[in-house]
Amino acid sequence: MENHPHFQRRLWLFSRRGDFWLACGGASTAVLAAIALIFLHGDREIDAIDFVLSEFHLGATYDAVVRRRLWRRMPADVLAAPLLIVAVTYGLAAAGHQILLTSIAMYAAVWHRGRQSFGVARYYQCQAGGPVSRTHDLLFQGAIYLPMLAAALAFTHASPAKYEGDAYLALDLGGQTTALAAAVAALAVAGYLASALWHSRGGRLCAHGEPLRWMHPGEWWVVVAHAIAFGSSYALGATNASFLLVLAVHHEIQYLYFAYAMARRAAGSNAASACAATPLWRREACALASFLVWPVIGFSGAIAGSALQLSWLAPLAVGGLYSHYWLDGRIWTRRAIQP
Repeated sequence: MENHPHFQRRLWLFSRRGDFWLACGGASTAVLAAIALIFLHGDREIDAIDFVLSEFHLGATYDAVVRRRLWRRMPADVLAAPLLIVAVTYGLAAAGHQILLTSIAMYAAVWHRGRQSFGVARYYQCQAGGPVSRTHDLLFQGAIYLPMLAAALAFTHASPAKYEGDAYLALDLGGQTTALAAAVAALAVAGYLASALWHSRGGRLCAHGEPLRWMHPGEWWVVVAHAIAFGSSYALGATNASFLLVLAVHHEIQYLYFAYAMARRAAGSNAASACAATPLWRREACALASFLVWPVIGFSGAIAGSALQLSWLAPLAVGGLYSHYWLDGRIWTRRAIQP
């Protein structure tokens, strides 16, 4: 199947190898390596990487909004809702509800990171023609959402007082419920992987030359990386917040890779004929430079805000984080990416 050029072009974000290492299964190896680094050396380097990548991540969201002019089709989603979120955040901060703000940040981060894994895996699934069956779709969703839930319960049970050093409202359902959730999540992932093995049909073609319904390897690579990242980072993060940085960096690299690939693909489809005579390296350099405009602006703004140390900027940063979570959940929906 992958020997057919047209199908190969739409099968991956960039290439099988690149997607494996930066968006899919290779990320789980990086997660384990980063955990080992924290055990042996500490988290100073990972903390610095997280700061840079998180601001680039936010800028990539702005780039997607601006590049596709989403405020025209989705004004309520990309303009009204973020403004409302920032206003409510300022109100809660002014009223002294810091614990509530920290709690929202914690649970929203869990949901946001899980939904990103869901979205990237679903992208690969769509390249292969959608779910193989209703059972496949149910197992897929279970393999994403159940580890996410189990990780959150494990963290709140093991660390009921602090999230990244701040007090928060922990949803602690007890040791037995937490263990049961972990067991169910493990079974869900195992069932999904068994289904992936069963439905692996890459390389075959039907009589008319069309690809059979099969399970895209990028899909189950993302699911495996998701399960390893959540299971390790939140469990270990309950005793040492540094391990949450591992998941954050994994999440940011995956998002930047995906966002850049989508921007590059859109630009290529809009100007394929005009750029046909341009060398490949120049096209890639121009695409990357165009994509980096908003990430660099976001990073520069974060540096400037940190240097100014103005107290009124703190709620804006928190509100911006919440708005970012909201936008990422809206700008990659089917409605947002359709022409």
